[in-house]
Amino acid sequence: MAKIKSRKHLGTTQLVALAATLPLAAHAAPAEDNVAKLPTIEVNAENNYKAESTSTKRTESLLNTAKTTQIITAQSLKEQNLLSLQDALATTPGISFGAGEGGGGYGDKINLRGYDAQSNITIDGLRDAAVQTRSDLFNYEAVEITKGANSSESGVGQVSGGINLASKAPKNRDFNEVTLGKGSDDYTRITGDFNKVLSDDVAVRLNVMNHQDTYVGRPEERKRWGYAPSITVGINDTTQATLSYFHQEDDNDPLYGVPYYNGKAVPGISTANNYGYRNLDNQTSDTDITTLKVTSAISDMFTLNSITRFSDITQDMVVTAPQGTYCLANGLSPTGFTNDNQTGYTDANCGKKGIIGQYIPSGPRGYHRETNTKQFSNDTNLISKFKTGILEHALVTGVSYSTEDYALNVGGYLYNSNGTPLAKPNMDVYHPDNYWHGETNYFANSTGLGKLDIYSAYLFDTIKLGSQFLVNAGVRFDRTEGQYATTSRDSVTADDVKKDPTLVQGTLKNTWTTNPATSQDNNLVSYNLGLTYKPTESTSLYATYANAQKPTQNSANAGCTTGTTCDTKPEEAVNYELGAKWQMNPNFLINAAVFRNEQNKVRVASAIAGMNNVLDGKNHVDGVEIGAAGNITPQWGISASLAYMKGEYDQTIASAATATDFAKGAKMTNVPELSGGLWTTYQFNDQWQVGYGLTYQGKMYLSSVSATTNLIPQVQSEDYLIHNASITYSYNKDLSFQLIGKNLSDKEYYARIRNNGWATPGEGRQGVFNVNYKF
Repeated sequence: MAKIKSRKHLGTTQLVALAATLPLAAHAAPAEDNVAKLPTIEVNAENNYKAESTSTKRTESLLNTAKTTQIITAQSLKEQNLLSLQDALATTPGISFGAGEGGGGYGDKINLRGYDAQSNITIDGLRDAAVQTRSDLFNYEAVEITKGANSSESGVGQVSGGINLASKAPKNRDFNEVTLGKGSDDYTRITGDFNKVLSDDVAVRLNVMNHQDTYVGRPEERKRWGYAPSITVGINDTTQATLSYFHQEDDNDPLYGVPYYNGKAVPGISTANNYGYRNLDNQTSDTDITTLKVTSAISDMFTLNSITRFSDITQDMVVTAPQGTYCLANGLSPTGFTNDNQTGYTDANCGKKGIIGQYIPSGPRGYHRETNTKQFSNDTNLISKFKTGILEHALVTGVSYSTEDYALNVGGYLYNSNGTPLAKPNMDVYHPDNYWHGETNYFANSTGLGKLDIYSAYLFDTIKLGSQFLVNAGVRFDRTEGQYATTSRDSVTADDVKKDPTLVQGTLKNTWTTNPATSQDNNLVSYNLGLTYKPTESTSLYATYANAQKPTQNSANAGCTTGTTCDTKPEEAVNYELGAKWQMNPNFLINAAVFRNEQNKVRVASAIAGMNNVLDGKNHVDGVEIGAAGNITPQWGISASLAYMKGEYDQTIASAATATDFAKGAKMTNVPELSGGLWTTYQFNDQWQVGYGLTYQGKMYLSSVSATTNLIPQVQSEDYLIHNASITYSYNKDLSFQLIGKNLSDKEYYARIRNNGWATPGEGRQGVFNVNYKF
């Protein structure tokens, strides 16, 4: 019998019970707004698209910060109904997404300015390294995207920038808000945000969420629920301590998509097709995060910040990737371009074998992968403000520690009881039967254990010379110590069959092999230097330079695999940026920048076979980015950004190699040439507001030129433009109704692409109706 998925559900009554745990009825006098004495920067996104960074390592406003930073505020997330991290980042220029499970696990595969940023995510400034899909932002106040090399601020490996999620925390006023949503494609959602001041010094907050829907235009279902209580002691004092807990559970159908070759989906197939086994495939995750944050204004001169976190994240999934041979109605099957095949199709697999119109599966099917990542982190810093002569200093000194433990268990369900692989039947290419009708027997295949410890110390100084000049400089030292070990189950080999012809090659044995463990230790130094000139109080011109270093083992789940990579020094990159900012009014900021991200030490194979990789590879991305965020008038708000980028490979083989480097000068992959996003609203009166937005993703190269031949062409994705809109009616100050339309033109596009594999279709047209009630 096939394994049938069991789904967990949480009803709205349970969420109400969670909300009831918050002591809203406490008879305490509410504290007044804006009386907190701490000089910390807080996201203030309730009535604006403009906000400041929450980083405790920055002591200046965005206007006076010498780097490009985009902040997607809570208001913008709510108005556009941006629920997941990918939803939010898709509105940001310079970002693209990878597809599929891959060796690193199924999760958010983010490329920022052309470089991998999967490990560049932080929560409240602390590294969040677990492989996961961050499916819901219900407990976050803002998403902050910093562009350019950012290792000195946020740590190891941030070649092209970092993404920070700012958590919600108690505030010093009472409020309660419940949002109920219903929409097309089985969309049902409820969220609650409850805040209560218990005394002059104590406030509590609770956020809850329950969500379910079907991926728009496809059959995959998504269900999740979560809650996040927090308490702050000393909310009106010079010392504050906030203890918070976050829990979320997801129960989804894994989403791979449709076969995709040479920059296009396979002709004739429907974007709604599922080529897996829907009664086997499943993705569940459990996330638990506990955080203690302490901030103390010791005096006018010194402020101490410390944040400690423990997280435990498990992801369990059974997946069936759409790999294999697709025999189309014309007798041809798509394949990647090769030296001998410039058409991208062949008849060798299909027409000569009489299997026209069939999909012949291969690769992992009924593949099980369970991962668990435990992480403990602390970051503590001291902000010191003082003068040396005519110079004013804001000095940040700090230390940080993080330890990550990663466990991986891999297996499969499609085996006979004796361990021989089950035969997988062909499917109809155009109308696949995506249910498994045979028996299932689970066999474990391999395990992995990874560990990464990071010890860090850093120093930043912002120096003011009068009212017009600022110099910001920083340096960070990171010591990384990583290990990775694997075991694999033995199987019958061809040699075994020769010795015993009764055996079947590929049959799993009951013996295991412990593979040699790998390790990598690194001492990394990163730095940044910026100069800001302020012609007027509301404008700034800046130049900045920063570097980043990225070791082979950048996270506990990405262990180096062989000595040729483990013994190679970290990759290095630098970032140059010239920019200008203008604060047109207190609530509206415009910025523009030209930049170059230059990776000048990239791992490539040695010219001598079997020797360590060498750092001779080079590439760069040049670009221009402009943005605007805030309220132009009290009625008119806007958040807009646009980026133009060109990426190029400068060297892809070892300098000692005698062969021609055919990839030199080729365009870099995952670099959209032009991309941008817009969201704007207009408040006609106290009752009516309308909003309109668009997201544009330009063409980008999906394949690189071979380093050994110039006969294989590069392929590009297709560009797309998505339109969204909203209408909000406020019945009174407490009750409002919102109608949201997404992808109004029902544009067919692909949001995540793995060329010569598969691609995930973007979500089609969707309508959502929300009821918001405050009390």
